[in-house]
Amino acid sequence: MENESEGSTGDAVFVIGGGAVGFSLAAALAKEGRQVSLVRTRPRSSAGDALPQVSFGGEPAELVPVETVQLEELSELNGIVVLAVKSHANAAVAATLAGKRISGPLVILQNGLGVERPFAPPAFREVLRGVLYMTSQMTPEGVVEFRQIASSPIGIVASSTTSQLEECVSMLSTPRFAFHVHAEIAREVWKKTIVNAAFNSICPLLGVDNGIFVRDPAVAELASAVVQECVPLARAAGLDLTEQEVMERILKISGGSTGILISTLQDLLAGRETEIESLNLELARLGAAAEPPLPVSATGMLGRLVLAKSRLRCEP
Repeated sequence: MENESEGSTGDAVFVIGGGAVGFSLAAALAKEGRQVSLVRTRPRSSAGDALPQVSFGGEPAELVPVETVQLEELSELNGIVVLAVKSHANAAVAATLAGKRISGPLVILQNGLGVERPFAPPAFREVLRGVLYMTSQMTPEGVVEFRQIASSPIGIVASSTTSQLEECVSMLSTPRFAFHVHAEIAREVWKKTIVNAAFNSICPLLGVDNGIFVRDPAVAELASAVVQECVPLARAAGLDLTEQEVMERILKISGGSTGILISTLQDLLAGRETEIESLNLELARLGAAAEPPLPVSATGMLGRLVLAKSRLRCEP
């Protein structure tokens, strides 16, 4: 892909991915009058192109007009490019972006480790990571229910140009979907990855909502086992995480999301591929590759069970 201009994010935001996260971000920006396009990666179809209604933080559901375009129809993306598809689609998205003119930074709003690899410079001159603290799910009535837990940090993971981080965060942040600049984004990425390794494996395997960890001490112990395995791995990567702060984050999220289904469980119920390979299975791979190897057997086993369940659900 061609990334020609430096020093400006452009005037527009292109949100790639029309799922609950991407659509909620695009709708939040549109409600503030920002120039935003929701970029779909799937082929155009009359059945799949209708926009759902959205409810922000318990507000009445409404239909927010958002411009939608197909990724393959765009020759240039003059502005901030936000990646909000699941990480298993990254290689395909990177291939589609190749040859397109890109003027701004890439902001990756995905869970997991290593998801930025297909987009590293020189593909994009600046790659940013956002760590999301929110919940979203589609109701049976076709409404995306979005709830912000806290402002989400964004920081630099790769850059070969003058940083556009602060301008980018300012353009993306709104009262309904807020972001802030974070200087140590790698630490936040690791912490959230470990949090997700618990939520995105235990909740789907038990078939329960995110509030289970504050309701059931035995299930909270399962989450604690994941944390105890993965925090030493983060420390080996040079990050000063503690088991206490990660468990506190898990319980805080759980306490505020009773009745909310984690995205991996939503994917399993819909017969879609999950992002577990960027979470539990990537942590297990890193543990095995460490010198000396670090055991993350429970975390890896939970991930393999989710992967097996996903493949069974996705079979025709």
